[in-house]
Amino acid sequence: MKTTALLSCISGLAFCLACGSTKEESSVSVPTAGSPGIAGAPPLDVGNGTSGGGGAGSGPKTGGVVTLTPEQVAAINNNACDGWSVEPETKPAVLEFVVDTSLSMNERPGPRGATGPTKWESTRDALKSVISTLPDSIAAGLLFYPNRENRASSRPGPADSCVNTNAGTAPAPLTAAQKATLLATLDATDPEGWTPTDAAYQHALQTAILPTQLPGDKYMLLITDGLPTLRGDCTSAGNGAGITPVESQPIVDHIGAALGQGVRTFLIGSPGSEGGRTWMSEAAIVGGTAAAGCKVMGPPFCHLDMTTSADFGTALKAGLNKVTGSIACTYDIPDPGQGQVIDNNLINLIVTTASGTELVLPDDDADCTEGWRIAGNQVVLCEGTCSRVQRDNDSIQLLFGCQSGSIGVPK
Repeated sequence: MKTTALLSCISGLAFCLACGSTKEESSVSVPTAGSPGIAGAPPLDVGNGTSGGGGAGSGPKTGGVVTLTPEQVAAINNNACDGWSVEPETKPAVLEFVVDTSLSMNERPGPRGATGPTKWESTRDALKSVISTLPDSIAAGLLFYPNRENRASSRPGPADSCVNTNAGTAPAPLTAAQKATLLATLDATDPEGWTPTDAAYQHALQTAILPTQLPGDKYMLLITDGLPTLRGDCTSAGNGAGITPVESQPIVDHIGAALGQGVRTFLIGSPGSEGGRTWMSEAAIVGGTAAAGCKVMGPPFCHLDMTTSADFGTALKAGLNKVTGSIACTYDIPDPGQGQVIDNNLINLIVTTASGTELVLPDDDADCTEGWRIAGNQVVLCEGTCSRVQRDNDSIQLLFGCQSGSIGVPK
């Protein structure tokens, strides 16, 4: 994804900050309704409380894209704030995939006798597709679990007694070589064994994520298709066969503790995890990744629940893009300094594609697809926007604290 400056000749992502010199009350002379090429379209207020940044009193913001003419781009440019511009680098991140490859992943989603790819085949292919497109600003690692034949036991043991801990790929920047390693590992893996979710999560956290010296925010992504059947100490429940589900609360507790250590955890529930929706939603909440307005008992659930998807492979790919998009397409809102404050209601996002220039609108929906949203002190592109600008190598411009005036484009 290329980023270019809109207000100055700086390559990279340009942030125009409100530093007390914005053209805050100006009226911009730009094409309006009835002008040539506008076809009687009503004006669009960009960044002043209507369809742009959306200020106090504006209605719900639902995202979308508006195609801009060169004159409209110039109008936004000319009416943007004066003063500061900075060139931040793409935000780095470290992501560890923890993926369930127990025997049940050999099953096919749907009713008995269903055809099509197995849960593992869909998971493998979705992971390969998403990993292939991630930028090298993300460092990624991978641990399958159990990734070995394991046996239920009543005797506590270390993680390597029920998880193949030697086969994990340590996090590293997603260079071509690291991507090739991860893709080859995915191709070489087959489901087997019972489900030691807690043991795998703790091992990945303690050996891959927490010790790393790689820069950036730290994340875990846990993908599972069912309830854990082996505990964190690799012991089983019931008759010791490894079939009876074990307690899930320890996993929730460990995910909550990880957030206290600066690690956020995403959870994806594959078909078969219906019985685990509650603990997975609770884990997403304490892991710092729950969607706004979600419910533990759903819908919507607080984790990414794929159990009702008609096409699991497609849904999983979309879910993975949502997760990685929130990581790869996240930009800090910088501090303008000098006692100034950026107005989050006055933010504009412009994307330049091979076919033209677009204004991308904000989206309040937690499940946003095309648009962007504010999360804390960051701007986060919606999943569809993020995927598109990365895939097509589009350039983007973000303008902060800028009054764009009344621009004659369709709402």
